[in-house]
Amino acid sequence: MAFERHSGPRHYSVGTMSDRLDCHYCRAPLQGKKYVEKDGNKCCVKCFEKICANTCAECRKPIGVDSKELHYKNRYWHDTCFRCAKCYHPLANEQFIFKDNKIMCARCTTREDALRCNGCHKLIEPGKCDIGQLIYSE
Repeated sequence: MAFERHSGPRHYSVGTMSDRLDCHYCRAPLQGKKYVEKDGNKCCVKCFEKICANTCAECRKPIGVDSKELHYKNRYWHDTCFRCAKCYHPLANEQFIFKDNKIMCARCTTREDALRCNGCHKLIEPGKCDIGQLIYSE
């Protein structure tokens, strides 16, 4: 099982328009205003967030122009929504494992994959005994 990092550039750029140009969607003038260019089309921030922005896989809200966006395997998250599915620890700046369609931290993955006692279901630690096909902890 390999640890992975989220990566990839955003597929749009943000700037301020100095020439006469209108929003591709609502036709509002962009001169002197902040705009977003995506797929060759320039649009106002409002239209970008309403029409073009990626949707966060966790909270299902659009990821705005001023938000930090993370993506992995064609899924997108706000940096604050990118966290372990088990313990909810933030993972924006940490390694993670994508398992069973969930993002998990290394600690929770290790805990989940560890052998457990068939009797009490506690984690089996080194020095515990294995009897036949049943595994018991002391």
